[in-house]
Parts: sequence; structure tokens; C-alpha cells
Amino acid sequence: QAAQKVPVVRIDKNGQRMDCEVDPVNLVPGDILFLEAGNRIPADVRILYCTDGMEVDNSALTGESMPEPRHTKTEPLSCSPTEARNLAFFGTTVLKGNATCVVHATGDSTFLGKIAQGIKSSRVKSTLEYQIEHFIHIIAVVAIVVGLLSLAANLMSPVKRSAAEVLQNSAAALFAQVPEGLLPTVTISLMIASEQMAKKMVLVRKIDAVETLGCVSVFCSDKTGTLTKGEMTVQDLAVPLPGGPAEGMAVHNREPGSLIFSNKLAQVLSDIALCGILNNGAECKMEDGKEVYSGSPTEVAILNACTQVHGGNSQVRNSKAKPEFDKIFEIPFNSENKWMLTVHGQPSRGKCFSILKGAPDRVLKFCTVSKDGAAMAKIEATMADLMAQARRVLCIAKRDLTGSDIPDGAKFEGTVPSDCNFPMGNFEFVGLYGIEDPPKEGVATAVVKAQKAGVKVVMVTGDHPDTARAIATRINILHGSEDAESDQLQGAEEFSVITGTMLESRVPKADNFTDEEPDELVTWWKKATQHTRVFARVSPIHKQVIVQAYQKYGYGGIGDVCAMTGDGVNDAPALKQAEVGVAMGIRGTEVAKDAADIVLQDDNFASIVDGIEQGRLSSENLQKSIMYTLCSKIPQVAPTFGELFGLPQALTVAQVLLIDIGTDIWTAIAYALQSAESKLMERRPRHPRLEKLVNCKVLIYSYGYIGQLQMLACWAAFFFAAPGVLDLYLSGKSPNDYSKVDELNDTQGMSVYYWTLVLGQIAAAISTTTKLQSIFGCCGVPYGLPNATLNYMFIGELVLGLVAIYFPPMQTWFDTAALPWQSIVYPMAAFLAIVIIEEIRKLFGRMCFDDGSAPDDGPGEKGSKLKVPVAALKLGPCSCFCLWDTPQRA
Repeated sequence: QAAQKVPVVRIDKNGQRMDCEVDPVNLVPGDILFLEAGNRIPADVRILYCTDGMEVDNSALTGESMPEPRHTKTEPLSCSPTEARNLAFFGTTVLKGNATCVVHATGDSTFLGKIAQGIKSSRVKSTLEYQIEHFIHIIAVVAIVVGLLSLAANLMSPVKRSAAEVLQNSAAALFAQVPEGLLPTVTISLMIASEQMAKKMVLVRKIDAVETLGCVSVFCSDKTGTLTKGEMTVQDLAVPLPGGPAEGMAVHNREPGSLIFSNKLAQVLSDIALCGILNNGAECKMEDGKEVYSGSPTEVAILNACTQVHGGNSQVRNSKAKPEFDKIFEIPFNSENKWMLTVHGQPSRGKCFSILKGAPDRVLKFCTVSKDGAAMAKIEATMADLMAQARRVLCIAKRDLTGSDIPDGAKFEGTVPSDCNFPMGNFEFVGLYGIEDPPKEGVATAVVKAQKAGVKVVMVTGDHPDTARAIATRINILHGSEDAESDQLQGAEEFSVITGTMLESRVPKADNFTDEEPDELVTWWKKATQHTRVFARVSPIHKQVIVQAYQKYGYGGIGDVCAMTGDGVNDAPALKQAEVGVAMGIRGTEVAKDAADIVLQDDNFASIVDGIEQGRLSSENLQKSIMYTLCSKIPQVAPTFGELFGLPQALTVAQVLLIDIGTDIWTAIAYALQSAESKLMERRPRHPRLEKLVNCKVLIYSYGYIGQLQMLACWAAFFFAAPGVLDLYLSGKSPNDYSKVDELNDTQGMSVYYWTLVLGQIAAAISTTTKLQSIFGCCGVPYGLPNATLNYMFIGELVLGLVAIYFPPMQTWFDTAALPWQSIVYPMAAFLAIVIIEEIRKLFGRMCFDDGSAPDDGPGEKGSKLKVPVAALKLGPCSCFCLWDTPQRA
């Protein structure tokens, strides 16, 4: 519709008025154009004239579902353009009324265009890119050092080799340290993770965002449509008790299970339901066999609730068709009156009645109850209670019109109380409507789940602070959980909710925060990022600043990893700024989706919390895959240096490649399908600046622990499970003097070394599937072997290993020889030893901590409690027992 021609008034070169229709792309500042209900606004305009009660839908810009009124009055200079009600913006829609406007901005100069320009900057590297780059630097150093040492070892070896053979061995040692499967492992892991997330309604647009999502420590979420349903709903119907308002008010809510108003209340709520149906500008039509409501969101909410009480749409149609309910006059809602009035009945029979609905303070002054202090006190107390729950309260009243009350000829006239030709007083108070945009089902639980996972959930909304506070409390963002986060907030209540006005003087002078910011500003933002959970009445630029502040001052000054949700165009800069931008799939604009890394297909916050879990699982599995791959590097390179001590050759270059490419790469990829450990979502998120994906703990585990166990097992099997190898070593023969029998013994020894390493890698793969949880249920819940793909890889490794040993062509290619059954069975002890030692390590690690996660823990048992000092666990060889943090709550 924005592409349709619009009626425009221009002045020709002779100064004469010229009426024409032009394409929106040809509009220029100064054009006068006309807008009516249903039109999409083709440019940023200043309203010169509009009908009373004109409303626009700014949700594409602000994300808020409430329609916004428009007028022609001049706004003060302090009013921001987005708050000015005499302006209308490109991309928004006229809901009600019509207007004459002058164009003041087009194209990139519009509010929407400026936002689009602001998100064209190139995106910074993702956390995954930094992690992989860091890992590559480590491996490059390790590989070069090993390659140079291998070169020296080959040159010093008693085995005489040609220059080509020396270079080949050195290059093989170097490349053996490089995990060849890293690139496909990362890519396939992320692809599998994104596929799993898609099943949970989380669509990944930028694949590296999967890993970043698992590292998120702060989640800034829009309120409307994400935490709430995004549609106005009548939650409460308040009516006077049978004795009148002075006796009190009865507040009726939707039924908890069905979330509808029961028709059992039809008699009690008959008046408020009928009045709400008759005095209503919304309509219900059948489209494709479905009932579709159209009109103002507030009117639709009232009509929907009243229809439920009245018995359904068919009953509503029957009632409205009755002659005594015919609408004969209407004064529409406008910003001056703040009420809507309708007159119904049969003037010819002298029976009419009027219904007045609107703001309570404007309606009650026309009611008889306004003279009864006791009744007003009850009504005001009910209103205060509803508004404390973030309800928007509307009042409705009625009055019978008979005899002289009906104007001559039943010609009702008037637009304000003073010029009406019928009585505008002595109305009978009927009741109150409590309206809100309610929280989505499951959001409160999802917020608690996120908080237990160490993720701060922050509401960022353009709504009123009181409304935002009430909703945030109901969904556990404010004082809603029992973890330490709530205790923090108790001491900083003034920071629990921050408004856009408070942010105006605290935005950075440049495009982002720098180290040159004033100390007062830095201190304020550090407190805000620590304590604040709700930002209300914020503008688009504020959302971006909030994200920047968390990235600069959050996490104790290190900077949080921030995710931001949004649906409107106004959210695009903040989505682009955040490490993970999450756009809404249903309500989201195309601009927001283009700026985002992830699209939430069902617009449900609970789904993105599931996405965080999947992101963590992906990151964890990638780390475990790397750990597994690195385990075999020590036993692969050890034979090169063994020759310096006169040891027979234990492994060839071809066998190293067979292990790396033939088995390890596929097993590493299978980690992508690994299921989560039991405490994954009770750990703090891994901060990429503090804990790298590949860190010293990973290197100690792979090189200094499992790798050493594998090497010892391989050498033990080489000497004691292979026939004749120990005698060959003790004979002191040089490899240059080997006989045919000696060469066969050495080849069998290499085959045993290779076979033992294969078994050792299977043991490493089983062990690295968990960090602390027992595989077999030793003093805890068993993790088991849930990954069928990984299990098939184990079988494949065994089959390939046996084929390489016993299949003649493979023997030729990889320098192997057939082995007696003892040489196949004895190395299995290495497999058992590694698995058992790992189970002991995990048991020791679990015993060191009481993570407060047992089902019978009391309410006071929170977080992680060390039973022994951390320093004692991380000294020397004992460090391998506590390589990772245990589950702990934020």
C-alpha cells in the first residue's frame, strides 16, 4: 500500500494550487498530502489538520501495540520527535480518522531511513571467531615446536634416513598436531545445533550466533509481543455488589485454566457485558470460517470479553438485531472528551437509553454515584488495585431516556456535554474494565530458568514504568526468583527500574562508551548494569546505549555478552549492536529481521531460553570434540622421540594419518549430536574473555592427562603385548641391522601400538562426553552412552583398526601385520584403565563440591559450596581432578 499513489497538493510555477497523485518515491518536503484510516504513511509528516480522535499504529517503529493519538498542537522543544503527537512517520499506519499533512522528510532522511542507515556498519567478529582464532594460534605454536623438535630428533636418530625421509617425518609430526577435522567439526556442529534450534522455533540466520548464544550473560528483552502476548485483553470485570457500589465491588477474572470468562457469570455480568457490546466500535466478521475481530485494540478487547460473557457471537448478533438495541446516535471517542457515547432504543415508543464509556475520572462525574462518598471510596479502591496490577481501567455507565429526555424527532445532536440536546447526567454506574497486555504462558518459568543459568533477564520497553514494573514482577524479572540475584536487588531498589528520562543525561558523547567517560557516569552505569532489571519509557537510541553499557561496564567491568530481542524498526540498531540480535518472526519487521542473528519464529521468550540451552550444548560439545581430538597427539608424536633412546619404530606416518583422518575426524563430528549433561543449565555461562573455548584446563586434560595415559598404555602394549619387541629392544640392534624376523617383530609392534591407540581414543571419547557426571552412574545419575551416532563411530573405529591389521592390502599401505589374539585382547586393558581412572576423577570432582542441586535440598541451599579449598585442588597433578567449574546458580 505504501507504493500506491497518494493525493498531493502542490503549487505550480504560477503560484496556483495543483491537485495531483504521485508515487511515494516522488514525494518531496513541502508536499501537502491527505491521509485517511487504513492508509500507510508514505513519508515523515507534520500534521496540519486532523479529525478528533485520530490514531496511528506506531508498532512498526516502537513495538508497542497500543494505538497512539494524534493532534495538531505544537509540542515543546524538550519533546523528542518520537513522542511528538503532531508528527506521523513513514511506515506507520492510520488506524482512525483522517488528516492533512505536510511532508518534512523522505527516503533516508525519515526516522526509519536513519535507523536503516545506522545498521549498515560492518558487524564485529563473533565470539566463536575469536575462540577459533585463539585455538589456531595455540596449535600453530605447538605444531611448529613439535615439528622443529621432530626435525632435531630425526637428525640425531641412530636410524639413518635420507633428507626426504627426515623432512617427511618432521612434516608428519607437525601436521599431526593440527586437528584436521576442526573446520568440518565446527561447521557441522553448528549446522546440527541450528537444526535442533529450528525445531524449538529458533531460526538461526548467522550460524556462528549459536555458540555466542550459549555465552550470553545478559538478555535484554522487549516487553510487548515477547514477554507479553502483544494484544490488549480484558482481564477483569468489576461490578457493584447487589446492594450497590457503597456495599463494595466484585471483581471477576478469567478462569485460570481456560483463560476465558465463564458464561456462568452471565447473570451477574449481564449489564456490563451488554453495555460493552453495544457501546463498541469494533466488529467481528467471519473470514475463512474463522471469527476475526477488527477495530481499535482496546475496543476489540472489550468486545471479546463481553461476547464470552454474553454467550458467544451468535448470541451477540441476535441481541444487536433486536429493535430495542438499535444504535441511533454516537459520539466517538476523542482526546478532549476521553469518552465514547452511544444512544440505543426505539424513539417512536419513547424508550431509549444512552451508554457512556471512557476514562473513569471523565465518566464518573456524570454518574449519580459521584455524590456518594462511600460508594466512590469503594470504586476508587478497586481502581487503585487494578492499576497496581498494570491494568488500564475504563469505566462504563448507562442512563434511561424517556419522554422529554428524547429530543424532537429523535434527532440527537452534540459532540461535547455542553452542546448535547439530551441529558448528560445522572448516569447509573455499571462497572469497570481492567485491560492489559498479559504475559505469555510459560514466560515466568522461562525467566526463572534463565536466571538459574546465570543469565540476567532485563526488560527494555517504551511502556509506562508502573506497567513495566508490574509485568516484570509477575514474570519474576523483579523479585521473582529465589536466587542470589534477588538479594542483590534488595540493596539497590532505586536502580531496579530506570526510565528514559534518567538516561537522557547519561548517554555517551560519541557513538559508544570510551575510556574517557566521566567518573560519575561510569559509576552510575556500573550500578545500573549490576542492579537494573527494567528500563521503561526508553527511545530507540536508548536501547542501543543500554546494550553498549552492558558490553562496557557489565560483568564487573569486563563486559557482558549481551543478547537483545526486538520486533520494530526502532530495535534494529540495538539488535545490530548486541552480540546476539533476536528478532520476532511473527510481529517483527523485515528491517529488524535483517539486523538480527536469530529469528524467534513463535515470538515466545521461552523458546529463546531453550535456544540458550542448545547454544551452550553446542559450545560444550565443540569443546569436548576438540579435547578428544587433542588427546591422541602426545602418543602420536612420542615414537619420533623414542628413537633417540634406541627404541624401535612404534608408529608410521601412514598410521598417524589413518588415526587422524580415518577415525578421529568422524568421531569428533559425532560429538555435535551429544546430549546435555544434567547440570548444563545450572552453570554460569562461559565468558569468552575469561574462559576460552580452548584454555589451559583443556590443554592439561588432553596433553597432560589423557594423552599421557594413552602414551603409557601404548608403550606398555608395544613392549609387552607385541611378540618379540622387548627382546628386539634389549638386543640393542640398530634398525639398519634388522633381519626379516626383526622387521616382522617391529611391524607387529607398530600394529599393537596403533591398535592400543585406537582403543585409547575410544576410551577418551567415552570419557570426554561428560566433564563431571558419571558415565556409568558411579555415586550419581548415570549419563550412559546416549549418542547413537557416536556409538556407531566406536564400532567403525574397531572395524577399521582390525581391517588395517588383518587385511593384506591395508597391511601394505599402512605397514601393519597380523597379530595373535593375545596382542588384540591385552591392549583392551588400556581402554578399561583410562575409563576407570576418568570415573575416579569425576567422582573426586563431584565429592569436592556440594552444588545444592539434589532434589531434597532445602530452600536455603543455593549455589556451589566447596568442601575443600580450591587452591588445594589446583596444585600440581591434582589440577586434572577439577578442570571445570561445577554446576552453580547465578
